[in-house]
Amino acid sequence: MSLNTAARRAAAVGIAALLLAAPTAAHAAAPPAPANSVGVLSLLDAGGAVLGAGSVTAQPGFSGALAPAPCPAGFADAARLGAIRGDGSTVVISATTLLADAAQPARVLAAPVLADYALGDGATVTLECLSLRGGIPVPAATVFSTGLDISGGAFTVFPAPAVPTSPPTVAPPTTTPATPVPTTAPSTVPSNAPTHGVAEGQGNNGVAEGQGNNGLASTGAAALPLLAGAGLLLAGGTGLLLWRRRQAGKRG
Repeated sequence: MSLNTAARRAAAVGIAALLLAAPTAAHAAAPPAPANSVGVLSLLDAGGAVLGAGSVTAQPGFSGALAPAPCPAGFADAARLGAIRGDGSTVVISATTLLADAAQPARVLAAPVLADYALGDGATVTLECLSLRGGIPVPAATVFSTGLDISGGAFTVFPAPAVPTSPPTVAPPTTTPATPVPTTAPSTVPSNAPTHGVAEGQGNNGVAEGQGNNGLASTGAAALPLLAGAGLLLAGGTGLLLWRRRQAGKRG
């Protein structure tokens, strides 16, 4: 085997080793997650979207952080953000934020310029849950955390968050119109209505009440007074005539 061939193989093995080690080297700047970390922290931009990278000189580098779960019981009064440098030292990078709802994942607003905290080439951002005892913040035993690789004035979040490329599409709810239920109305025909179109007060043959079967009005009752009057007049006239004859006979 020639020296040239051996040298080429050695160079190829060296290049392959560098390529395999490149991902590890790229993330070597971010310190490992602390032993008391119980979940991955999400860094947020001003619009509330998850950040995967940013600038250490930006004002701010990020606008908040969201925990994946609520704070533990007894430590849900407030929360704050800190940074763990590569040498293990820590620094607080946000104000203490009161938590409005202990049942919701903790969220802290912040506006840090990361370059102001001398984080070197990597750091771990933590969210501490706090119990306020006499106004003094007491941190919980656990934290939520995420790593930062810092290089050339930029940072990359590690592990990389699952950042959606577009907002999810939610179909609007559909509503089915209600089917009207038919109702049965009671009959409005009166029970005493005539069955053959006969007006009330008429008989079966369409004759007004008080008439006979032959369609003639009963006039007997109305004619009796007239007949009685005529009889009286006739009797009076007859009596007067007889009285005059008697008077004439006496004179003769």
